Amino acid sequence: MPMFKICVRNPRADGSYVVYIRLTHNRSMSYLKTSFIARKQDVKAGEVINAFINRKCSEMIDDFTDRCNRVDVSSWDCKDLVDYLMNEGDKIMSFSDYCRVYTRRMDNEGRETTSQNYKLAIARLEEFSGKEQLEFRDITSRLINLWIESMKDSKYKRTGYPKAIKAMFNRGCEEINDYDRGIIRIHNQPFRRVDIPRPKKPLKRAIDVPMLQHFFSADVSTTKPPKGATISRSERALDVCMLVFCLAGINTADLYDLRSDSFVNGKLCYNRKKTRAHRDDEAYMEIVVPKILIPLFEKHKGRKRLFNFCEIYATQKGFNKAINLGMEEIRNSYNSTHEDKIEYMSTYSLRHSWATIAQNKCGASIELIAFSLNHGSAHKVTERYITIDYSPISDLNQKVVNVLFPP
Repeated sequence: MPMFKICVRNPRADGSYVVYIRLTHNRSMSYLKTSFIARKQDVKAGEVINAFINRKCSEMIDDFTDRCNRVDVSSWDCKDLVDYLMNEGDKIMSFSDYCRVYTRRMDNEGRETTSQNYKLAIARLEEFSGKEQLEFRDITSRLINLWIESMKDSKYKRTGYPKAIKAMFNRGCEEINDYDRGIIRIHNQPFRRVDIPRPKKPLKRAIDVPMLQHFFSADVSTTKPPKGATISRSERALDVCMLVFCLAGINTADLYDLRSDSFVNGKLCYNRKKTRAHRDDEAYMEIVVPKILIPLFEKHKGRKRLFNFCEIYATQKGFNKAINLGMEEIRNSYNSTHEDKIEYMSTYSLRHSWATIAQNKCGASIELIAFSLNHGSAHKVTERYITIDYSPISDLNQKVVNVLFPP
């Protein structure tokens, strides 16, 4: 919670002082200038002792505190908070500034990939509107509908971007409007007359079993590592793909972040990064590590985390990009010497492939597959009554692994 204190800074030429309210928040500090001037005799040991000034400034602090309680300011920096507090009456933070606050929170929650899409959405909307700074009142149904129409050639953008804007706009209304007290600062409701196009069913990304076996049997021993490295990008990509596939389609973001204590008694126990902040169970997951992966756990062992990927790549995004580039190198090498070609692959293709093999080759139900992929459950109330048994995930995963790598 922000902390406020009445203070003065440097004396003016005549010995008087401008009175400030010092704001301390999230380990940073700012000063909010007031209209009050303290005479030399009103200040003692750096403290304002004038009763009238202290009373008036205390009233300002009470108002600031009340306004901080109306919105979630926990992830704001001092600059955002000062901008919000110094806007008087019904004047509020612009929508563009609010979007920056919103996406900063996502970054702090570890949702950098999703955050990037939201940042692109507001940037494209500003670009389309011709305004560098959009106010909440600027977001109209006409603007959004025209914007959607302008993106008709992009299936993702015309759906994903407006959804991101809608999410940020609605959240802004919840935080800035005080519905309990009937204080409405954002009056427009543009999305009541906007039909955001539904996304078309995506093409299947699963790779069939023979192609996967070709990929995993690739010879990467001859690929040269870059200067200072011990293994090549292709070799690391192949190892990471093994980890992803043989751990029920685990995301590279989770491999990058796994703590050293996540691997206990042969089990990998972790919370899925993408959704842990938004689920009651914190997206918890347990899976027995197949024996085929134990050498890779040793090969890529980290000093501070379970794996050393965070020591090689500065960000999870950079790590994922490098793995996908390594996969492309393997695919191109194979395709150059074989008539049967390996299709385009990414780390996400392996997650789709795992799910497809689980159903088509192992007879698993869609519900068990969803559980194994750590998707959110539709039975949230029922789950509160149950002590979850994660062993079916490990059993199914071993069956899927055996399809690709027969024992």
